[in-house]
Amino acid sequence: MRSSRKVAALSSGLLVREQASAESYQAAVADDLAGTVEHVLNSRYSGTRIEEPSSRPRGVVQTITGESLLAELAAARADQPQRASRSGDSETPRRSGSFLGRVFAFGCVAVVLLTLVCLSPFRDYVPSPLRDQVDRVTHLLKLAG
Repeated sequence: MRSSRKVAALSSGLLVREQASAESYQAAVADDLAGTVEHVLNSRYSGTRIEEPSSRPRGVVQTITGESLLAELAAARADQPQRASRSGDSETPRRSGSFLGRVFAFGCVAVVLLTLVCLSPFRDYVPSPLRDQVDRVTHLLKLAG
């Protein structure tokens, strides 16, 4: 039994060493690949190297005052295209008729809707005097047609 324990201990130690060497191998391969990519990129774009930014950032300091804001506002207004004034130059939209014309159109729409409701299953919800008037008109139209 002791020999099997020694074998198990030796094999587990061997596995740990193999895992450590596999991880270091993967890290070495990754470093090698990164170096190769960097070399290829440097050799390909060596003629058009981008300038690296300076180590010290340069900020623009601007003092904002009321006068500078008003000057910027005036410049922005001058850059916008001139809009036509709403009151004088532009044409007002034409109204669609007189008040009596609108009332007549509303009345016609109401009569058509009332007729449709009286011919539908919602007939019982229409007051009886209106329902009787609609029945007379539809009866006259059926006789004439």
